[in-house]
Amino acid sequence: MKAFFTGSPRALRDHAREHELIFEAISRCGFTHLSDLVIKADPVAFYEKTNDEVFRHYKDTIECLKKADVLIAEVSLHSMSMGYLVEKALGMGKPVIVLHLEKFTPFFFTGIDNEKLQIITYDQLDVFEVVKNALEYALTKQDIRFNFFISPGIAQFLDLVARVKKVPRSVYLRTLIERDMQTPEMKDLVHSEL
Repeated sequence: MKAFFTGSPRALRDHAREHELIFEAISRCGFTHLSDLVIKADPVAFYEKTNDEVFRHYKDTIECLKKADVLIAEVSLHSMSMGYLVEKALGMGKPVIVLHLEKFTPFFFTGIDNEKLQIITYDQLDVFEVVKNALEYALTKQDIRFNFFISPGIAQFLDLVARVKKVPRSVYLRTLIERDMQTPEMKDLVHSEL
């Protein structure tokens, strides 16, 4: 399994040890890391990148996110980048674990209602157990890949919807199915089958 662990490089000034412990806990749980930037970045030099370097960093980060089975974000230091990545991962249907130290509750994240999002307080003493439990839960929220054939007309329609709504085709289809699942007829059908 692949994990993308991220956090603000600025946080390394005060929370480097916490980042290292989370990184180690993810490895101990048997996950492969897609990047080690979160523990190796120089918090000063990182923000002095050239425009080309920033562009490459953005592309690399999004590639890691696409390859990941789960996103783990340490958000004790507020960061717009972390907010963007969490929202992007949820939009891709990926499980997300948001970790924070006790006195740094991520206020805005707590307003997100998504079963794939976990917002968890941790400290240096319990970080392994917290990460282990969170990853176990995240695995139960992974999407199952389902492929099927469609006509060229349906493919064109899905491409148009994806472009206009700015969502992946799979997200559009999943939304339609989830909406249908909430209708009284479907709820009755599911209830009768159980």
